[in-house]
Amino acid sequence: FGVENFTEKMAASNYPWAAINITNADGSPVEGLGGVMMKDIEGLKVALIPVAQDTTPEVSSSGDLKFLPTVDTAIAAADQARADGAEFVIGVVQTDNSNDQKLISSGAFDVIMSGDDHSYGTFYDGRTAYVETSIDGYYISPLDVEVTITEDDGRRKIRWVPNFRFIDTATVTPDPETQALVDKFQAQLDESLNVPLGPTEGPLDSRRNVVRGEESAMGNLIADAMRWATGADAAIANGGGIRADRVYEPGTVLTRKDILTELPFGNATVLTELPGSQILAAIENGVSQVEKGSGRFPQVSGMEFVYDPSAPAGSRVVSLKINGEDVDPDKLYKVAVNNYILGGGDGYSALGGGRVLIDEGNGNLLANDVMNYIESKGKVDAKVEGRIKTVGQ
Repeated sequence: FGVENFTEKMAASNYPWAAINITNADGSPVEGLGGVMMKDIEGLKVALIPVAQDTTPEVSSSGDLKFLPTVDTAIAAADQARADGAEFVIGVVQTDNSNDQKLISSGAFDVIMSGDDHSYGTFYDGRTAYVETSIDGYYISPLDVEVTITEDDGRRKIRWVPNFRFIDTATVTPDPETQALVDKFQAQLDESLNVPLGPTEGPLDSRRNVVRGEESAMGNLIADAMRWATGADAAIANGGGIRADRVYEPGTVLTRKDILTELPFGNATVLTELPGSQILAAIENGVSQVEKGSGRFPQVSGMEFVYDPSAPAGSRVVSLKINGEDVDPDKLYKVAVNNYILGGGDGYSALGGGRVLIDEGNGNLLANDVMNYIESKGKVDAKVEGRIKTVGQ
């Protein structure tokens, strides 16, 4: 992950990488990163407008790369492509649904192919066709466009009709050569990582909509492990860092592979000392975009809170307790987090400025802390127990 990995992967690829709104810190182009692509397809002039999510610096480790506004940059590029002769404009975008709707409403695009929300959707309003194809290739929606080109008094007229197809890839017969490679890698991983850690007494849920929107037993397990490993008063784990998107039934024996699948980013557990006021601000950030399914949603240990999702962002937390007592805004608490959010990732700037007791260089890998925690207990007894509630629950 990060800029170095991005640069290496881009150089190693035999296909083009492109994004019109990513530059170096000084505004210069990123070497190897393309922009708008113009293609002639069967006599039709087609423009591809590739656009990245402008909140990337907030939700990822993007170094000093600069991200220009997603919507404004995309619309301006589409308009310019039309001026340059494009007859059909396709937006290839990584952005959330709220931005998708703005791009659709602009009328600047004929087709928008989007990703980010991890939800499946198709849409056509007679002017713009839209596709969002879920996550990990589970569902694919190829879009066939039937184009008719005519001339009237020397002027070209372009008419087109979209045809959406739905493919559930679970029903697709794998390519034998590719499947053989997958099986080979799977066997190698199983040999080194299929090491049992302990059974779970109850269900564990790491589905995306759960860890990003409510208390989760898997989130509790991870946050508990962080607090156990550091001796913290409380712990906060961002739900977006929990990635396996699955349910473990009671009795499932968790393995090292399971934990590394849940926590793939290589983050370290760190410990900082903060006043209660900053912890409250951090939790406010955590619930500030719950309606968007944001990865900043907090899974917690050693604390419990009640919030109102209908209140304005920044004023949603109704109550916050640490170790059973109302948080004291002036009291110092030791809080375990991962190095990513300590550095301000997912909007957690409130965690900065404290006295760091265990930094990234001295902290364990978060995944290792969770594995060690399970092994020390011999089982997983995490469950949903009312740490996070909405008003009225």
